[in-house]
Amino acid sequence: MRYIVVFAQQEIGYAVGFDYSTDAIDFLFWGYEEYDLLPYGIFDALTGEVFPYEHRGERVVAVDEETISRTATDYLKAAIRQTN
Repeated sequence: MRYIVVFAQQEIGYAVGFDYSTDAIDFLFWGYEEYDLLPYGIFDALTGEVFPYEHRGERVVAVDEETISRTATDYLKAAIRQTN
């Protein structure tokens, strides 16, 4: 899992991992369109880059890149602990 999407639902932050960036983008797009998710962005676990999500060319929520990065790395740490 390379791409970690960070989003909120009912004011609670979540993260989910994907192997491909297209899957991560699709998740955020359809989550916003169909399921009332607030997409924050995508964290690339390989490079450490953060990509704030833009829906149809505009940011949906104003969240800083540090929040996206921190949430994603916390998710990765928890995932690693579960596999050990």
